[in-house]
Amino acid sequence: MALLKKPDATVTLSQHDILTNKYKNARSNLLLVVAFTLVNSVLCLVGSDSYFLWSASIPYYFTLYGMVYTGRFPAEYYADWKDFVPLGDSYLATMVTTAFVCIAIYLLFWFLSKKHGYGWLVAALVFFVVDSIYMFYVSGFSAEILLDIFFHIWVIGTLAMGISAALKLKKLPPEQAPQIYAAEQTPFDNAQQPVEIPFAEAPQDATETPKED
Repeated sequence: MALLKKPDATVTLSQHDILTNKYKNARSNLLLVVAFTLVNSVLCLVGSDSYFLWSASIPYYFTLYGMVYTGRFPAEYYADWKDFVPLGDSYLATMVTTAFVCIAIYLLFWFLSKKHGYGWLVAALVFFVVDSIYMFYVSGFSAEILLDIFFHIWVIGTLAMGISAALKLKKLPPEQAPQIYAAEQTPFDNAQQPVEIPFAEAPQDATETPKED
């Protein structure tokens, strides 16, 4: 009994596939940024202390500022604030709206980068670089935000790699579709009319004896 041959699990990707996967990976990371930024902003809005990585900083800070300056933090938070007067709810609404508009812009970049070119991924990269600069401006370089720093560098790197992959894809020749060789066609393939075969009488059996009258 012959042993079954184990199929080869090694898959060789073409240069086109490798570059396409890098571009898709960049878009996936951008979508993660959108998702976790939205989650962190909502958590801040409801007064939660939880915070997830893979988040843009500016939308989160806008929501945080709206909560702080409208007096929605515990009273001990404002103990050292002299003559603090909370702002109205309109300030919170403005800051939260601005935060969600920023998130929506990132989502728009992700959506448009699929069918309308890598230029929208370039726009997302510019936005995220500005976001990283603002994060350093507000928090400085400290061990507390070390993971955030690593995350921002990672996202910037993957976006840059995706853009680079898209530029290289433009220089590659288009992949040829595999040529398909058709087998023998039947009369019914490609809407052909059936072939008419002329009727012919079957020859009589030579061993058959003729009947007497």
